[in-house]
Amino acid sequence: MFSKSTEYAIRAMVYLAVNSSPKQRYGTKKIAEDLDFPEHFLGKVLQQLARKNIVSSAKGPNGGFCVDNNAMEISLLKIIESIDGLAFFSICGLGLHECNDEKPCPIHKDYQIFRGDFYKMLSEKTIKNIKEDIDLGIAFMDLGT
Repeated sequence: MFSKSTEYAIRAMVYLAVNSSPKQRYGTKKIAEDLDFPEHFLGKVLQQLARKNIVSSAKGPNGGFCVDNNAMEISLLKIIESIDGLAFFSICGLGLHECNDEKPCPIHKDYQIFRGDFYKMLSEKTIKNIKEDIDLGIAFMDLGT
């Protein structure tokens, strides 16, 4: 459902939320290794998140990436928007260019409901929520550590 870039961004954010702090940063190589992601591709995704001030980054021997308390409150929707934009929420579920309210495709109304509910969930679910669910053991995500 999401692009690889968005999947990597969300999983890397959760990895950093669980493992990092402003005093404990992780480099692209370590994150990529632990999550089994291509390092170069993940580096581009993390730089994009850093440019949007979603993750913090520092260069040098003690550099790397981390998330701060403000980043913990970022919604999944904000991450998706920063990587891929929000076009998904306005396109036809069947990919028809001429689909609209006046000339709907066969799944138009059902897809609008699904898309609206999905948008709402993504806008409400934060990195902090995901971390808490993992910490409580009610959700699982392989973080490689």
